[in-house]
Amino acid sequence: MARRIPADFAAIREGRLRLLVREGLPELAELLRAWGRDVLPQGRALLGGRGGVEAFELRSGLVVVLRPYQRGGLVSRFNQTRYLGFLPRPFRELAASETLRAAGVSTPQVLAAAVKWDVPGCYRGAVATREVPGAINLWHYLRMAAPAERGPACVAAAATTRRMHDAGAIHPDLNLQNYLVRRTDSGLEAAVIDLDRLRFGEVTARIRRRAFDRICRSIRKLDPESAVLTLDCVEAFHSVAEARR
Repeated sequence: MARRIPADFAAIREGRLRLLVREGLPELAELLRAWGRDVLPQGRALLGGRGGVEAFELRSGLVVVLRPYQRGGLVSRFNQTRYLGFLPRPFRELAASETLRAAGVSTPQVLAAAVKWDVPGCYRGAVATREVPGAINLWHYLRMAAPAERGPACVAAAATTRRMHDAGAIHPDLNLQNYLVRRTDSGLEAAVIDLDRLRFGEVTARIRRRAFDRICRSIRKLDPESAVLTLDCVEAFHSVAEARR
């Protein structure tokens, strides 16, 4: 289980299944039990979401997004869902989310983390977050938005990244698909996601620059012809490389 169970979470052990579920959500525990048995009900696909990520309405006013962990890159060709280690990523993501939210950094609220051990040190994992109504990933938003609306969305994402850095958090995989954006009464709001490899420490000027470089690589990969990203989008992300003033 996690080294330290966050406040307001209950630990559940059932055979090879390990759950950390926010207290008062028995329906969510049942959903994760179904995930552990590979008998998940049909959920709602998310606009701009990744494969395997679905939303489930557990009761009126409570919709959760369940994200099973899936590998990317070359590893995914022979192993899509298994991970190695004794401190599983879902539990680390839960702890990182709680720390960021306490520091005022926008990220979806994690409601549960689940691990199903195959053998000691080898597991499948999933996290469940509270759905952010109207939010879609930044890359999908940029493709849908009018040119004049793209720059403000990138400004919001860059501001969230700076707040994350100021809180002493280092995200090793910043890209346009690891932000959620939504329109609110006060304007566009951006949240950072995929926190399972987040670490905390001194955020140096070099680290800030590397974060900006990763975002730029994402831009070149997703929009190689510069058909979507406007100049003000790229300029907005330049602030990610700037030290706190």
